[in-house]
Amino acid sequence: MIQYTAMNLFNKGMNKKQGKVLCTFNTEYGEFVVRNGLYRGIPARLYEVNGTRESATFFDEDKNELVFDYMRALCRLIDMAPAAEKFLMFGGAGFQFPKYLIAHYPYKKMDVVEINPLAVEIARKYFYLDELEKDFRAESSGRLRIFIGDGMDYLESSTEKYDCIINDAYHSDIPDKGLTSPKGISLIKEHLNPGGLYGFNLITSIKGEGSMPLFLTEKNLKYQFDGVYYFRCSPDVQPESMQNVLFIAK
Repeated sequence: MIQYTAMNLFNKGMNKKQGKVLCTFNTEYGEFVVRNGLYRGIPARLYEVNGTRESATFFDEDKNELVFDYMRALCRLIDMAPAAEKFLMFGGAGFQFPKYLIAHYPYKKMDVVEINPLAVEIARKYFYLDELEKDFRAESSGRLRIFIGDGMDYLESSTEKYDCIINDAYHSDIPDKGLTSPKGISLIKEHLNPGGLYGFNLITSIKGEGSMPLFLTEKNLKYQFDGVYYFRCSPDVQPESMQNVLFIAK
């Protein structure tokens, strides 16, 4: 299993210009680049959209381990609701967290809504999503279901209920506007089982000029949920710097 210490996610780790480029795609959603290189001194494969890190994977026996700080922070949801069985995630990218959940928790299921079919193809070919089926029968068993489409469309058309919903839907470094709107938050709440948890990855600063998204998000979530709190995914990053913050609402 990979061992490492926390570092600044934005200033350290893998240099975006390093590593062998495996593929590049120019799409309506931006420029997609997959490259091999090092992440914190460890061989890794990185997935970028318009120069922003969207996902990553380690190799071989560590292919289902979590790479980024904020992905490891999502495990807090599992710790808070260990009996939760049914998960929904908006934003697949390299399927970093879905792979981890399926590989490490045999009784949990996850639905993933990804707007871009190319992202799923990239995950299958370059990020071991195809091997998740071989190793765990993830999709054929129904434990992993992938829906191609817009998150808001899914919420408005689906009657499914979940124990935990995770929002990691980004367009480059901008969160999906529909899912983060008051209507989107209300729909997410409607799809949670009683006592269910909602986790939202927000890129923001804690203090200073870039902190407005933090306080707006907190305000919008508290309007819908009784219990809302957030924590920094990389505590060593300065509060004034842009960073991943995980909101959890119950």
